[in-house]
Order: sequence, then structure tokens, then C-alpha cells
Amino acid sequence: MLTPRTSQESLERLARTWLFEECTRKELRRVAPLVTPISVKAGRVLAREGDYGAECVVVMKGQAVVERSGRIVGHAVEGSLVGEVALMDPRETRNATVTAVTEMDLLVLSRREFQNLRALGVASIEDRLTESAAAHGIRDAFDDLDRVEHRDSLHSLSAPAGQPEATVDA
Repeated sequence: MLTPRTSQESLERLARTWLFEECTRKELRRVAPLVTPISVKAGRVLAREGDYGAECVVVMKGQAVVERSGRIVGHAVEGSLVGEVALMDPRETRNATVTAVTEMDLLVLSRREFQNLRALGVASIEDRLTESAAAHGIRDAFDDLDRVEHRDSLHSLSAPAGQPEATVDA
């Protein structure tokens, strides 16, 4: 299990992730209570293709394999954000299955925590989430979560600029 969410180490770990790396110390202290740290063993399915998602995770340690239609299409590694598309558009199902291949430390954001994160109004987080939405073919994802528009279920395998290259959303 990770150390308590508000510890110095936790803030430093948050600051090393793609989603939170541009946050100020003050912003990180506001973000920290919204995430739930968990540890999972190798073999744990983090997301299953076709399921509706209720949370997303930030990989703090470890690695997961990302499969689409039974074929490996990438890996979720330290700093990766997995599952945010399902929170940006509740009508979207998971577009891949993500399975831990090592023991992993994760930060979990439920749908409510994700909305609270957005409500903080941290520009760098909004920018990163907008980049991710665009990379996955979702437009206007943050104007109104109940009114999300998306393009013909097109999902890109490419990660937004700066996000760990091997990652894809699930």
C-alpha cells in the first residue's frame, strides 16, 4: 500500500505522473485527498474491454499489458493514466483489457472523484485531460459531462504528447 495520501512522498510521486507533473505544490495538496492508493497483484484485471467504467487509475509502480480483441497493443507503465475515457463519456465502454503483469501501486479516481478533480479548476490537469480526450476522438468532453460528443467511437492508440509512449486508454 502507498503511504498516506498527504505525505511528502505521496506529493512527490503525484508530481512525477503525466497527469499531475505540471501542478504546483498547492494544487497537488488539493488533488491528493481525491485519489485512493491501492496495490494489486500480478494477474489482476484493471479494466475489461466492453465493460462500462466507473474509475480510472494512475500507475505509480508496476506494469500492465493492454489488449484489444485479445491482441497486445501496449503497456501501462509508471505515470500512465488508464480508463479516463470512460469517465469523460459515461456512454463509452472500455476499449481494451488492461491486466497487471507485475505487482502494481495505483491511484484510483472514481467517477465522483474525477468530477471533483475537474471542479478544482487546475488548468494543467484540464489541459492534459483535453489532450487525452482529443487523442481518443472525444470532443467537448469537459464542457458538460452529461453532454459529451464523440466521433464514431474512433479511439487512437497513440498517447497524448508527453504521456508515457506505451500507454493507451482502456
